[in-house]
Amino acid sequence: MDIKRKDIKRIVLKELKKHFPKFKGLTKKQKKAIAQQVLEQVCQDYDFSKDVETDKYELLNVEPIPQNIYSLHQIEELHDNFNAGTLPFKIKHNSKAIKDPELKTIHEMVDWAFVNQLLAPDNYFAAGREIFPVQLFKAELLKSLKYPELSYRKFCEKEINNNERKENRAFIGLKANKKIDHSQLSQFRSNLPYEKLVNVMVYFIHLFLNEKKLSKNIFYAVDSTELAERIRTFPLAKIKVGAKHIRIYQDIDADCGTRSQKRDKAKFVVGYRLHTLTVIDAEKEVAFPLLSVLAPANHHDSNFLEILVHFGQAIGLDLNIVIGDQAYGDEEGSEYIQTKHSVTILNEPKEKKKLPKFVDPKTYQVYLNPYCETSMRYCGKDESNGHEFHCGAETGQCPLEYSCDKVRYIPIDSGVFGQIPYMFDETQKILAMRKVIERPFNLLKHREGLEPLRTIGKKTTTTVAAIANIATLLIEIAAYRKKKVKQKNKQLKLFSKAA
Repeated sequence: MDIKRKDIKRIVLKELKKHFPKFKGLTKKQKKAIAQQVLEQVCQDYDFSKDVETDKYELLNVEPIPQNIYSLHQIEELHDNFNAGTLPFKIKHNSKAIKDPELKTIHEMVDWAFVNQLLAPDNYFAAGREIFPVQLFKAELLKSLKYPELSYRKFCEKEINNNERKENRAFIGLKANKKIDHSQLSQFRSNLPYEKLVNVMVYFIHLFLNEKKLSKNIFYAVDSTELAERIRTFPLAKIKVGAKHIRIYQDIDADCGTRSQKRDKAKFVVGYRLHTLTVIDAEKEVAFPLLSVLAPANHHDSNFLEILVHFGQAIGLDLNIVIGDQAYGDEEGSEYIQTKHSVTILNEPKEKKKLPKFVDPKTYQVYLNPYCETSMRYCGKDESNGHEFHCGAETGQCPLEYSCDKVRYIPIDSGVFGQIPYMFDETQKILAMRKVIERPFNLLKHREGLEPLRTIGKKTTTTVAAIANIATLLIEIAAYRKKKVKQKNKQLKLFSKAA
């Protein structure tokens, strides 16, 4: 029934966007009447007897992965060819007025003319333009870097169009008589095609991987975080289908979901969830967010595991091991990803999953039967039978060695015996390192200003979230915000030593 509710919601959104393109500008009373009418009509006409054959991306209301995006290798070749040719037009930026070392590093490190080429529409003609796409992009990036707490109206008025803010205007590349209005930024966010946004993300991921120089011991992780919108939490319309309701909110793409238990926040949130693929440097125990998928908050995290793996491979990331929490612990989904994408999914064992018989609950050592005193040794994974264990006893050690087959198979599950058994110390160390991916989410939400959201709508929020992700990578490359280690008082050291 849950998948049918998703399908009904999909049809409702399609009808509202098709027949009421100016739904956002209607009065609250008109919105409630239209939403309730369309919702009831769709439920009345819906055939519950048929199986849902809708595409997964459309069912989850997320942007599908574009076919014409560049990989990391392709973006490098494109960038080299771009600089090798003769350019009839270049954007000249003056960096003398930029005194902030972080802004100056970012300004000089990035090839902004190439970014402008990636952002430019197909019918782009540079001559005669007053404002270039890259300048609007840099304005959005500047807000995420330095002014995430400001509204777009105040940001444009005080930090961009104010001639006294020479540093900000020099970073964006504005001349003395040029201005950027908040409505221009709004149009830029809503009109930027998703494939162009992804290509820009790929360029900055390539820049990050080249400049940051991660160690050879890296693996990847997936997780999500809620992004609450500043809208009324009471729905415009709702109807009960089965045991749950279908709700339509002021932002028709948003929905109501649950957040992890926090003392100072409500259990439910209306908005979106940001599902992110993160790279973890195992030697330094740090994590960096690479790419994200934005979806309504009501969808379960497990729906996006295969999407993120596919997305990462589409841009050329060499995914080997991808770890996640218990929400991603689905044995069928993990096996499907292993078969289709050759990526090993490593999850924290689900507590509800019972251990198989004759397995030690503390050490997870496997025994063949209740009479065995010697644990079995792991011999790999069999495609059809699961994990294979052989008798670990030496010849003559076990009195029952000639009366048993000495082999045992344990099916792959969502508990201790996942794609890689949890009994190994290495597995437990890798999963313990999952805690480091909490920091990038906190930075995205609080430092880069994604909580609360200052935009409404899936399209604009996707753009803002991507630029916040890019800002996080650039801050890490520039490395000016690292906390200095506080030196202890030398006198206090002497006193403690004497004591």
